[in-house]
Amino acid sequence: MKAVRIYGQGDVRVEDIAIDEPKPDQVQIKVKACGICGSDLHAYTSGWGLPTHPHPLTGKMVPVTFGHEFSGEVVKVGSAVTDLKIGDPVAVEPLFACGKCPACREGNYNFCYKVQADDGAGNFLGFSDDGGMAEYANIDDVFAHKLPEGMDYELGALCEPVSVVYEAIKRSGLREGNTVAIMGAGPIGLLAAVLARIAGANEVYISDVAEVRLAKARELGFTDVLNPAKQDVKAEIQKKCPNGVDIAFECAGVQATFDTALSVTKRTGKLQLVALSKPLTVNFTDDVIMQGIDITTTLAYENSFPTVIGIINAHQDQFKPVITKRVGLDDAIEGVKALASDKEQVKIMIEPGL
Repeated sequence: MKAVRIYGQGDVRVEDIAIDEPKPDQVQIKVKACGICGSDLHAYTSGWGLPTHPHPLTGKMVPVTFGHEFSGEVVKVGSAVTDLKIGDPVAVEPLFACGKCPACREGNYNFCYKVQADDGAGNFLGFSDDGGMAEYANIDDVFAHKLPEGMDYELGALCEPVSVVYEAIKRSGLREGNTVAIMGAGPIGLLAAVLARIAGANEVYISDVAEVRLAKARELGFTDVLNPAKQDVKAEIQKKCPNGVDIAFECAGVQATFDTALSVTKRTGKLQLVALSKPLTVNFTDDVIMQGIDITTTLAYENSFPTVIGIINAHQDQFKPVITKRVGLDDAIEGVKALASDKEQVKIMIEPGL
């Protein structure tokens, strides 16, 4: 089969490889759509998150098949699988875990103690095991979530990044009527805005320095879009929210946006970190403790996919505009580069059928 393989920093190749038969507790899917993520871009540009020696749980090391935001049709079923059958459409939750450590037993399998490698590789398909930028993929049955009738495969592939955002929304404690500020209008920031609106936020502010991304936010129906290069974001937000917003979501991962997020959060509000960032500095005494602000982090998701599938299916028209480009497997490398260079792109889908 054809697959997009990453060997290390700047080294991605489209190759023909063999695929094993699925294990008893696995299904094999024909991949229909695979989104390109910002973390894929980090892996391509810097080698971030890739196993340079055998991973402690999977035994894999580079090269691996790229891609972790994907969906497909079940074409083979392992002998121990009972809940899925050939022909079922599924969204893939691209995590793996030992299932036995304290975190896994508590249901927090995204924090499995056995998956973090010394070289920084973690517990995602497409990094520490073969992922979905391929014609076919073998998936543990517990991580293959059936899609409802009428929900297409592109929306199925969106379930992964939306699950990242859903986990952040959940941890933030967002309630109907809350006011929200989102720093960064990239894919995760825009999805955070959509999900916050669905969750019942009264005001949703979006801040970004890229006008093309703010234009996409407007296309998605958001009117309170701000450019910190041209406007005083805090002053603009205080026109409607004089004390600041209830929750700020930091979705850009840089010092400037973190500082702004902190400055627009009301006393006793919450700052939710979503983006993976470089080291940040913060004056905890003056800017956090004296303001009563809670800073909360999130990593991936746990037990979120069934809920997220239902949310996307019920609000398909709000999520479909996030998909901005489609390419085939042969053009996957150009798709990764486009995500880095073209700010108009939000979610680029690799579709093996193209």
